[in-house]
Amino acid sequence: MAETLTEDDLARERELAAHHERLETGQAAEEALEEHHGLDRRMITFFGVMAAIFLSALDQTIVGTALPRVVGELHGFDRYTWVTTVYLLTSTSVVPIVGKLSEQLGRKRVFLTGIVAFLVGSALCGFSQDMTQLIAFRAFQGIGGGILTGTAFAVIADLFSPAERAKYTGMVAAMFGLASIVGPLVGGYLTDNISWRAIFYVNIPIGAVVMAALWVTFPSLRRIGAHPRIDYVGALGIGGGAALITLGASLAGTHDWSYAPVWYLLVGGLAVMVATIFYEARTPEAVIPPQLFQNSIFTVSMLVTFITGLGMFGAIIYIPLFLQAVVGVKATNSGLLLLPLMVGMVTGSIGGGFLLSRTGRYKVQAIVGMVLMSAGMYLLTTLTVNATQFEVARDTVAFGLGLGMSFAVFNVVAQNAVKAQYISSSTSALQFIRQIGGTLGLAVLGSIVNQQLKEKTATDVPASALARVPPQFRSQITNPQALFSDAIDKAFSAIPNPGIRANLLQALGVIRHGVRLALADSIHTAFVIGLAALLVALFLTFFIREIPLRKTTAAQDRAAARAEAAAAV
Repeated sequence: MAETLTEDDLARERELAAHHERLETGQAAEEALEEHHGLDRRMITFFGVMAAIFLSALDQTIVGTALPRVVGELHGFDRYTWVTTVYLLTSTSVVPIVGKLSEQLGRKRVFLTGIVAFLVGSALCGFSQDMTQLIAFRAFQGIGGGILTGTAFAVIADLFSPAERAKYTGMVAAMFGLASIVGPLVGGYLTDNISWRAIFYVNIPIGAVVMAALWVTFPSLRRIGAHPRIDYVGALGIGGGAALITLGASLAGTHDWSYAPVWYLLVGGLAVMVATIFYEARTPEAVIPPQLFQNSIFTVSMLVTFITGLGMFGAIIYIPLFLQAVVGVKATNSGLLLLPLMVGMVTGSIGGGFLLSRTGRYKVQAIVGMVLMSAGMYLLTTLTVNATQFEVARDTVAFGLGLGMSFAVFNVVAQNAVKAQYISSSTSALQFIRQIGGTLGLAVLGSIVNQQLKEKTATDVPASALARVPPQFRSQITNPQALFSDAIDKAFSAIPNPGIRANLLQALGVIRHGVRLALADSIHTAFVIGLAALLVALFLTFFIREIPLRKTTAAQDRAAARAEAAAAV
């Protein structure tokens, strides 16, 4: 005899059927996310992530201002560059690893670990008693910074759908530009009025507040059902290979490409990376899954990001040098010289992000961004020894606008193109390839500019003018560093004989003009190479396929996929 169903039973059946239907369409995942992590909490989490990224980016710009004072107190001029290099080395090495780890162990656990490492490293750096300690602690701090950089954009992917993600990605990208403006100012103030140690200690109270907020609001965002099987070999191989390549490129920038250890490190790093790629192809839960490169949108995004980094970062570094040494801008803080560039970048990042979220048309914006970058770089190639500060500012604003628009696009493009389980890996891979491209660009252009400068100085500085100067001053005068100092002017002005004094000062003016001309020509070469790289990147951008931006977050996509898998069983 059939069982009679009551109205309550029928209501429960209808509710259960509706629940299963919502699971199949992914709506239950959205409801679950909103219930446990509503919009207010998501925004608090987002601003906490943005603050943590700002701290990490600020640290990289604030330290440069204090380095001369640090070296003076700790006595380590021979290791001056290592304070910056070692941070870049460790932060770059961990970026491709942390994305996968955050997916397996939980974003909250990994991101908060990064904040702790960064803050502990900051405290230790401030406590350093010699250069060896400072370099070692900066390496540890770089690990924390790399974890934050490698995880932040994946967190945004979990919190927001691709359709709205661009505006938030643009805001985070703007933090890097803002840090470039604020960092040197804060670094100079703290160093002059308190101590160079304060540039590290200031991170601690701010970071503690950020960590407390994230501890309460940050969801785990872990891939439920995933086995936390860590690919230790892949992580070690990619991290080690990246470290060798970064170190080799850094040495090439400070020494020369003929320096044997440069090639040992580059070839060794490349060999380790190639071996790791073959290993990863046969490994489940690979740090950078090979399946990513079967997606043409992701592959093109990686190529464009690498080539852009190669030409962009190497050229940007010479803009302040051109302004100070060639144009003759007197600035006590070199960070102010990049203000037009950073204003353009911040405007492009935020504006481009909101535009992309509104229109969903990423290919057009990617092309426009690359066109603006290329146009700005072309304008930089037209600068001569007679350029004005206004002309440089105009060119860098155009370049910065394009840079900001492009930065907001490619993270979203890559994340939108891959399956939900690969979002973390694709995001960290993109950040990694950008940093590798920038590091190699700095090394390659640095060596080219230095070689060009030697050759141009020999031809642009009149030998007759140089012969009028006492031998002990000749190497100093032909060094571009002399363009920033008036020490030689004072030495010549102190000569009592008016005829000799006038002759030397006149020769000094001729020689300095020749050095400025040589430097302008050398930096011009860097801008031309940067332009060539950007034009290649622009060409590749036309091959990016455009697909609709998803309306669901990565966390919702993974929940929907689990629901489908459960329903199939």
